[in-house]
Amino acid sequence: MEPLDLLKRTAVEYRTRLVAVPADRWGDPSVCGEWTVTDVADHIVGGNRFAVALLDGASTEEAMAAARTGSFEGAPTDLFDETAAAQLAAFEADGALDRIVHHPAGDMPGAAFIGFRAGDLLLHGWDIARSTGGDDSLPGQLAEAIHAVYLPTADTARTFGIFADTGTEVTDDAPIAQRLLVLTGRA
Repeated sequence: MEPLDLLKRTAVEYRTRLVAVPADRWGDPSVCGEWTVTDVADHIVGGNRFAVALLDGASTEEAMAAARTGSFEGAPTDLFDETAAAQLAAFEADGALDRIVHHPAGDMPGAAFIGFRAGDLLLHGWDIARSTGGDDSLPGQLAEAIHAVYLPTADTARTFGIFADTGTEVTDDAPIAQRLLVLTGRA
């Protein structure tokens, strides 16, 4: 799947789960440790801002600061729409997929970074749905693409606490969505 198509499709999946959150569930605990459902949504908004800054040439520290700038007040869907549009525009800019960004995991081209952003959207959409009783199914083609992105870095991600080690074993013939969820610390 082409990188920009992957980002667009995971953004649609994430937004579908975001708009399905009942108004009285935003303060509920999420499946993401100490975070509420709103905290997960804010994380995505911050990640979108982070991506725009990195693609604009910011250092890791500058991009982290950009992730926290701007308001997190307002409807989570509106905040997502605004920042997702800015993120997509940044990735669509001439040369963005070839540009080297200074990600906390190391320098990488925009084409690799876009996979991490798409993974964040797909998986945190699942987290929100699971936390609020929504549809937490993952489309097979997207799960397969994100699994391919994360598989080479999963051990490192576990070492740094980005992915939990659930201790769950899955076979290679298990459904791809299940393999992705276990790979990224979701059981």
